[in-house]
Amino acid sequence: MTFVMRITLLSRRTCLFLWCVGCLWRVAPALASTSVTFPESWEVGQAFAVALSSHTPFESPSVTWMNRVISLDMEPGREGYVSYALLGSHVRDVKPGDYPLEFGFIQGDERFLVKCVVRLKAKKYPEEHLKVDDKMVTPPRSQLARIQKETRLAEAARKTMTEERLWTTPPARPVPGVFTSSYGFRRVYNGVAKGYHAGTDFRAAVGTPIRAPFAGRVVLVGKHYYSGGSVFIDSGNGVVSLFFHMDKIDVKEGDPIKKGQVIGKSGATGRVTGPHLHYGLSLAGQYVDAAPLFETSVTALLSTMKSEVVRP
Repeated sequence: MTFVMRITLLSRRTCLFLWCVGCLWRVAPALASTSVTFPESWEVGQAFAVALSSHTPFESPSVTWMNRVISLDMEPGREGYVSYALLGSHVRDVKPGDYPLEFGFIQGDERFLVKCVVRLKAKKYPEEHLKVDDKMVTPPRSQLARIQKETRLAEAARKTMTEERLWTTPPARPVPGVFTSSYGFRRVYNGVAKGYHAGTDFRAAVGTPIRAPFAGRVVLVGKHYYSGGSVFIDSGNGVVSLFFHMDKIDVKEGDPIKKGQVIGKSGATGRVTGPHLHYGLSLAGQYVDAAPLFETSVTALLSTMKSEVVRP
């Protein structure tokens, strides 16, 4: 059988759907009810949602973003079946511009790709000047090997990729305190610029119970030079939560975690100016602003976007 590759432009989204015409007669009914949902544009540093949905089952769903392939699970949806993902971009590393987004799935015994583009727009984040112990700005040489080891462990943990979706939205607040320092602040320690704040700080006195925003599994626990008492929790599909400056840790690596479960208590360990909780959210390895997610849900995010029906 001869296979001919066709390309169809899907309306305004710069979204290309590829399929084999020789096999089209077997899968056309299913494709007519299969759609993808994603933003045409979004702000750098902010989390967004994407979805693949269909009236009929599909297999091996995935989405590729920022050169990471995120394996998804398929679950019952409002009108059939759906796969969700939360994605974003790290304000420190990603510049405004057009970035490829690719959905993949198997349906009707054929593998399909939907190639799209998301335009990331600039967002202005403020600058923050902080006074800390000089050794936290320029650490002693005796601590460099430790810092390098901890950095490697943290990088591996935040890039954890598992398929089962354990996260649900909106997330539970880890502590009841207000935000004291937002994501994206340009941090200047003792007059030395040290990059962007990659998380959200909550006001929390020493000993405040910390609750997990999502269900998941603990992938890293440690007492680190910069972040102090630290816990990393994997919630599936690249969603990893980070908790820093903890005074007490009540979980260990490998522990399953329920949403809202107490994982320890807040403190003032590591590089801090006072007691608080630093909560970080990594989506497929990209640190994003977690704060807006506490006030919304994945379905609410998707409702602000248009869906493109995948049609031959």
